[in-house]
Amino acid sequence: MERNERKIAGGISVETLQVCKQDGIGWITFTREHVKNAINLLMIDELHTVLDQFQDDAEVKVLIFTGAGDTFISGGDLEQFMSVRGAEQALPLLSKVGELLERIVAYPKPTIAMINGATIGGGCEFAISCHFRFASEAARLGFVQIGMHITTGWGGAARLLDKLPETAALTLLLTGERVDARRAEQLGLVDGVYPAASLRDHVQAFAGKIAAQPLEGILAYMRILGWKRSGMERSERIRMEIEQCARLWGSDRHVAVVERFLKKK
Repeated sequence: MERNERKIAGGISVETLQVCKQDGIGWITFTREHVKNAINLLMIDELHTVLDQFQDDAEVKVLIFTGAGDTFISGGDLEQFMSVRGAEQALPLLSKVGELLERIVAYPKPTIAMINGATIGGGCEFAISCHFRFASEAARLGFVQIGMHITTGWGGAARLLDKLPETAALTLLLTGERVDARRAEQLGLVDGVYPAASLRDHVQAFAGKIAAQPLEGILAYMRILGWKRSGMERSERIRMEIEQCARLWGSDRHVAVVERFLKKK
């Protein structure tokens, strides 16, 4: 049982996470440091609760996930995940995490994995579910499941194969190799690498650029991404994009920006 219960806005109690919002950014920190931030059932439920709240909060425009201590996520909690045997018991447990990660993939606001340290197995599956990934120079990443006589069990391989060239993705999956942050950046697994001491500042600055934009525009572009990922035909996506822009066109805020621009000219 986790002992450090915390509160977030709205009076929701969370025990496995530290949650706050600041300047349009929702911060979610995994705080199971005693087990290297391993995911357990309570954390899954609490993440859903926080995602619900931030989704409906107009003040939050972008989310950042990170870990306490020197680990992002070490994978699934062995005490819980190794208590099951065989497909009949394992499938519901694995599916529960897979559904959480798929929710993050399709989340209507941008999500960022701030990879502050070791990210192994399921930790990589979580990170690849986010829209952006930035890593500390001290981070090491590895899809190590194959060496454990299993595979990725939360949808990570499918998502990795969508994001990276097949040979790069298969190399990571089939060898189980742990790569440092610079190599991960070369492969396209992470979008940027920074010194540990300045990682937070760099990620916050990037997130701040998004948070400075109008929420309706952010949500609109995230919908366009969702249409692409759903397999919708390009011509249909273009039609819907034009219709979406037409609904935003001529709003008071749009007109005010244009008028300010014209006055400057």
